[in-house]
Amino acid sequence: MAVACLLSPLPAAQAAGGPGYCPLPEDEPTGPDTVSWIYPGPPPQESEPTAEQRRDYAGFPNAAVIDTVGPDGSPRRHTIVTYSKNIDVVMPYVSAAATSGDDGRTFGPSARTPLREAPIPLHDGRLFATEYYLTGVTAHTASLGILTSADGGKSWDRAEAVFGTPEKLAGGGVAHGRPIQLADGTILVTVYGRYADVDLDQSEVYASADGGASFTRRGVIGRPDSRYAYNEAAVEQVADGSLLAVLRREGGGAYATLAYSRSTDAGATWSPPQDLRLPGQDCLVRGVAPRLLLMPGGALVLSAGRPDVWVALSFDGLGGRWDRQRVTYHNRDGIYDAHGTSGYSGIAAVGPYRLLQVFDNCKLPGARRDGSLNETACPAGNGFEHGSWYAIKGRHLDIPLPGPGRLNLAALHRSGKLTVNTTMTWTSRRRPLARPGGAFDGSTGYWSSAVSAGPGRYVLHLNRMRAFTRIGLSLRRGHAAGARVFVSRDGRAWGSPVLRVSGRTDYALRHEALATPVKGRHVKIEVDATKDCDPEIGATCAMLNEVELYAATKSS
Repeated sequence: MAVACLLSPLPAAQAAGGPGYCPLPEDEPTGPDTVSWIYPGPPPQESEPTAEQRRDYAGFPNAAVIDTVGPDGSPRRHTIVTYSKNIDVVMPYVSAAATSGDDGRTFGPSARTPLREAPIPLHDGRLFATEYYLTGVTAHTASLGILTSADGGKSWDRAEAVFGTPEKLAGGGVAHGRPIQLADGTILVTVYGRYADVDLDQSEVYASADGGASFTRRGVIGRPDSRYAYNEAAVEQVADGSLLAVLRREGGGAYATLAYSRSTDAGATWSPPQDLRLPGQDCLVRGVAPRLLLMPGGALVLSAGRPDVWVALSFDGLGGRWDRQRVTYHNRDGIYDAHGTSGYSGIAAVGPYRLLQVFDNCKLPGARRDGSLNETACPAGNGFEHGSWYAIKGRHLDIPLPGPGRLNLAALHRSGKLTVNTTMTWTSRRRPLARPGGAFDGSTGYWSSAVSAGPGRYVLHLNRMRAFTRIGLSLRRGHAAGARVFVSRDGRAWGSPVLRVSGRTDYALRHEALATPVKGRHVKIEVDATKDCDPEIGATCAMLNEVELYAATKSS
C-alpha cells in the first residue's frame, strides 16, 4: 500500500454536503496508486464482477493490531481485518478474516472466523471480542456471545454473557464498536437497543468486572427523545483518561449525522449528546458507524463515512476539536452520493504515526419483503468508479509528527548506533513484550514496556552528539507516575533534569518541547516507583511504556 499524508494540500474539488450538511474535503485522488485490495485477492483484473462473483459478499470491515513476539523473541505486529460475508439483514452472521504480518501492506488468504468485530488484547493476555446481536432473555436481561483466545487468535472459546439493565427491554440489541478495557480491568462494551416504553434506539455502555462473564449497564450515552434516536457508537479512552463517544444519530433530517458525548466517571454518566462540529463550519456532519482510536503517538483519529469514507484528527488526543478531515475513499456512480461504499470502516495503528484504514467497495445488499435482494445502493454495472465489486480494501495514512527531527530509536538500536543500559529488565514467559526494547517498539500497549520492580533507570547511549529539542514519554499506562529526564555529553555528568513529570497518567505518548536545544550523546530517564502493581512484578514497579527523542536537523 502507498501512503498518503494527512497534511496534503486541500484540492479544489469537494464532495457536496447538501443544504445544512458539511462538505467533505477531498484527499489526494484515490485509485490503484493509493488503495490496495484485501479481499478478493489477488485483485481482480476485470472492471466488473460476474453475477456469480457478485454473490461473494464482503462488507462492513473492522481492523485490529495485536502485539506479539516472533520465534526469536523479537516484537511483531499481527494485523487482522474481519468482515461480513452475508447480506445486511438481521440473521446469523457469517464472517471472514484476513491477516497480515507486514503492518497491512500485504494480506494472506481469507478464512472463515467467528469474529464479527476485530478483537482487543486484555490485560491478562487473552484476546477478547463480542458477537453482534444480543438475544432477549428476560424483561431486564439479554445474552451476548463472547469470544476469547488464549493462543493469539489461533483458536477461540465462546461463552454466553448475561447483560443486565434496569429498564424493561423490548428485545435484544446490537453490540457495535470496539470494546475497551480500563486500568482497573473493567471491560466496557457499547450496545444499542430498544426499551418497552420508547421504541427507538438507545446507545449505552455495559461493564464487566469478571473478565467478560457478565455485564451490567453502566450508563446511557444517547437516550432517544422526540427528535433523535442513537445507535452505533464508538467509545475511546482519550489522552486525559476521560471516555469520548461519537454516535450515529437518526432523526432531524434526511441523513444520519454524528454527535458526541463525554464521560469523566468511567462511563457512569455522560454529557448530553451534541452535534459534532468541524472548525470554521456551521453545519451538520453526516456519517454512520464512527470509529475512534487513540494513536500511540498521541493523536486521536475519527473514521466514519456515508457519503464516502473519511477521517479527521484531534491532535491533542482529546476530541474537542477535529482537524484535517479528508475523504479517503469513494466509489461514486454520479447518481446519488450515498451509493457505492457503505461508509463503514475499521482503523488500526500500525505504528505511532501510521494508520491502516479499511473499508468496503460496495454496500452489502439488504432484502425486500418478498425476500429478493435490495441492491439499490450498489446496482451491478452502474458506472461506479471502482466497479460494483463487493470487496474489502485498505489504505495507509500518515499522522503528522509533533515536530521535526524524530530519531528512530528502534532502527538505531538494530544498527548498533544506540545502546541501552537499564535496571528495567523485568520480564516473564507470560509477558514477553515486557523487556528493555519495549520502550521504543512503537506500541503503547500496557505490557509493551520496559519494567522494573521498584524504581527504574533507563539510559540511552547514542553514537554521536545531538541537540535535543523535544522528548516524548508514556509511563505506566493508566496509572499516575513520575519521571525525570537528563541529558549528558559524556555519560557521567548529568546536571539538572531537562524534563520533569510528576503524578501524570498516560494513555499514549505526550511530548514536551525543550525551551532551548540541549546537546548531548546520552539520555537518562529516572522512573519513579508506583504502587498497586501487578502481583507478578511486586508491591511497587516502574514502567517506561514508550520514549521518543527529537533532535535539531539541518532544515530546522
